[in-house]
Amino acid sequence: MTDDILKKLGGSLASQILETVDTLVVILDRYGEVIFFNRACQLLSGFTTEEAIGRKVWDFLILDEEIDAVRRTFEKLTAGNAPAHFTNYWKTKNGAPRIIEWSNNTLKDEDGSPAYILGTGIDITETRSKEAALYESKSFLRSIVDASPVAIITSDEKGTMLSFSRKAEVIFGYKESEALGQNLTLLIPEPDRSRHDQYLNHYLETGERRVIGKARQVMALNKNGERFPVALHTNEFHDGERIFIGFIEDRSEQIATEQRLEDIKNQLQHMGRISAMGEIAASIAHELGQPLTAAASLAGAVSLTLRKVEFPQRDDAISHLNETVSEIRRASEIIRQMRDFMRKHKTAKSLHDVNHVVEEAIAIALIGAEAGGVHVTTNLGSDVGEAALDRIQIQQVIINLIRNSIDAMQDVEEKHLTISTAKRGGFIEVKVSDTGHGFSDSVKKRLFEPFFTTKEEGMGIGLAISKSIIDAHQGEIIIVETESLGAMFIIKLPVGDYDETTENQ
Repeated sequence: MTDDILKKLGGSLASQILETVDTLVVILDRYGEVIFFNRACQLLSGFTTEEAIGRKVWDFLILDEEIDAVRRTFEKLTAGNAPAHFTNYWKTKNGAPRIIEWSNNTLKDEDGSPAYILGTGIDITETRSKEAALYESKSFLRSIVDASPVAIITSDEKGTMLSFSRKAEVIFGYKESEALGQNLTLLIPEPDRSRHDQYLNHYLETGERRVIGKARQVMALNKNGERFPVALHTNEFHDGERIFIGFIEDRSEQIATEQRLEDIKNQLQHMGRISAMGEIAASIAHELGQPLTAAASLAGAVSLTLRKVEFPQRDDAISHLNETVSEIRRASEIIRQMRDFMRKHKTAKSLHDVNHVVEEAIAIALIGAEAGGVHVTTNLGSDVGEAALDRIQIQQVIINLIRNSIDAMQDVEEKHLTISTAKRGGFIEVKVSDTGHGFSDSVKKRLFEPFFTTKEEGMGIGLAISKSIIDAHQGEIIIVETESLGAMFIIKLPVGDYDETTENQ
């Protein structure tokens, strides 16, 4: 039978060739029995020709779990319509499986019906093993790269990205599929973007390391077009070609934390200065109280003495002395209130005519303002009436707003300050508006924060204290939009009876 087959394949010469080649050659009859088993098959399987000839291939060479698949393939081959290529395991005599990649052909009788199956195979066990090892190695390496807390990106000599780690996806916003094949300049903002290829070409031509092997602080660009700070360390290795590898750490949060800590440090230092200033103010208030009281008493005594003599300007002199006594007592009251504010933080309320309180505050705040060319308009509502408030503290707020407005109009041509009062919906409103530069939306959100200031030498406590005073009066202080440039502050104080608001807050 074998001789007949060999004759069909070319006789003894064909036999010698089939026995010599390293390729596995096996011929099966229409029942699946081995009728030819070349030397390569014998060496690989461990079975001799005598042990193989006449046995069905799936009875001794095929793994149990693959027998059904092999038989189905054989049936298709004998039917003349099976695939030409097939891969399966061979079970060797010592039990060690081998992976064989087959190329199959159906040999036909003279009448054209399938008679034999010729299979030529290649042992790919080692190849598959190496592929599996390589795959496992790459998978392991990839798992390490993806577990890295910093982004890892590799690129070739042209700057084309070859790998893009999971952390890189997170910080840059690109999927790996979007980044691979793209140039690194995708992640670099100007001006470094335009310089990148120049730096790379210079290194490739000269070998001079300006960037390679050095850690740098640079700006990166994410998918949304936002710039952010990163720490970048670049190195290279060779894998048949030069590969650059970059380790990138997003420093946005770290820098923000450092800035917050710096802000807190500055605030604490500022608080220390404010605390010291408070102690000094309390000491000054204590030291000035007695001489001011004495000055008021002496001025009053002089006024009484002048009443006993006659001279042309006597009445004017007495009037001026009386005003002096009034202002000295007012200064004493301000100092006393400041000392109490520093020490107790309490608000002593009583009924006051709001318009009168505002007028006094305007008079004090505008001292020297006329020289600066500020035009002042007052519009005090006739129905405002009285409110329960701490006169000194409310005047402190109004004076602060007026002086801020005057400062805001130093470098503008039109210097117009408007102060008005009105009663609306259970509240008395005091408005202070100017024609200065106004505030941006971002600044408006922070105006009443402690230590926030728009002045170069400002301390950032005026508006914060003003807000705390108004809050203590169950009121509100806000800044509102104006039709033109400038700013408008509104103080809202609740309308109420004295009996309802005399308790210290």
